[in-house]
Amino acid sequence: MIKKQYHIGIFNLLIFLSVSNIEAQTLLDYKSEAEQNNPELKAIQSAYEVSLEKAIEIGSLPNTTIGAGYFVSEPETRTGAQKAKFNVQQRLPWFGTIKARKEISSAESEVLKNRLEIAKRKVILQVENMYYSLYELKAKQAILVKQDTLLGKYLEIGYSAVENNRASAVDILKLNIARNELQNTKEILKGETLTAETKMNQLLHRDGFDPLFIPDNLIIPDEEPTMMLDDITYHPELMTYDYIEEVLGKKEKANDKEALPSIGLGLDYVIVQERPDMNFSDNGKDIVMPMISFSVPLFSKKYSARKKQYELQKEEVCQKREASQNQLENLMEEAINNRITARINYDTQRKNSQQAEQAAEIILSGYQTDQLDFEEMLDVQKMILNFEIKKIEAIALYFKQTAVLNYLR
Repeated sequence: MIKKQYHIGIFNLLIFLSVSNIEAQTLLDYKSEAEQNNPELKAIQSAYEVSLEKAIEIGSLPNTTIGAGYFVSEPETRTGAQKAKFNVQQRLPWFGTIKARKEISSAESEVLKNRLEIAKRKVILQVENMYYSLYELKAKQAILVKQDTLLGKYLEIGYSAVENNRASAVDILKLNIARNELQNTKEILKGETLTAETKMNQLLHRDGFDPLFIPDNLIIPDEEPTMMLDDITYHPELMTYDYIEEVLGKKEKANDKEALPSIGLGLDYVIVQERPDMNFSDNGKDIVMPMISFSVPLFSKKYSARKKQYELQKEEVCQKREASQNQLENLMEEAINNRITARINYDTQRKNSQQAEQAAEIILSGYQTDQLDFEEMLDVQKMILNFEIKKIEAIALYFKQTAVLNYLR
């Protein structure tokens, strides 16, 4: 197995400190609600419970055979005529066979238990991804509302400037066009938000369309707690293959046991009628006959064929595990790089936005003594809007990649 060590910042509990305590608790509630309501998780849980009961079933002996017969034509013996016959038989597998079968069932239960853990992690990852997608949409809407308010103030300035011959009607038209574009974008975002909220409610498996409480003010922290994240050899997705390999080993052991003879124990009891014309000590004495039998698998090719199948399946599982580990390690590296990129973009866009705000203030301050350049002001506001949108996208990407890393832990 390929061993790697990653020094990464796992943004764990502190991811919720950037929002209010109520909002942080909301995401935890959503994850808990999704776990409780998810039908796939319920199905796997039921299958796991069934597998536990199956171990009890496998530990039981084969059915006891009980038979009875009546002699229509009564055979005569020295002690009398045989009237009826009763027998009971119990077949027993070779020593240790039942234990080997129970071990198979127990190992299969561990496979299902591990798959349940994987399914839970995936559900949580889906909820977190949708949560941060909703944050992105709502934060963008908030920025557009703020931008629209600013354009409204500029329009008031523009109308006043037109009256004082310090601006033209064209400037007013440009401002209105900019507001129309903002309104168009806001409507599009509303539709996308509605779609995302529907998907979120579906993830939570709610009956109706319940309101969702999503923050629009997440920030990337300046510093993060760091921890050593070892290689992902023990991730549940990989442990599944280990459990499957263990199941195959148990099946091999049980197959070896089943290739041995099975034992049959029985008892025949024959009712004998007394002979009326004779008087001796064993007259009419019933017959009791204990029996033992062996079932010998003389043609054992099927057992050797099974053994070969299990060996090949083990090799297949080993290859799949290695391929899966490579995929998870690639996913981890990608998440780490994406999160670093998100932080870099966030810092850059924050600086750009601050400098653009300063430029806007300079342009406005010039209006006190000179004619306001509305076109230049619109260009600056478009830059501010673009920087703020990119900053929001960087925040959403950062938290989504953090969710991926938490999944891989």
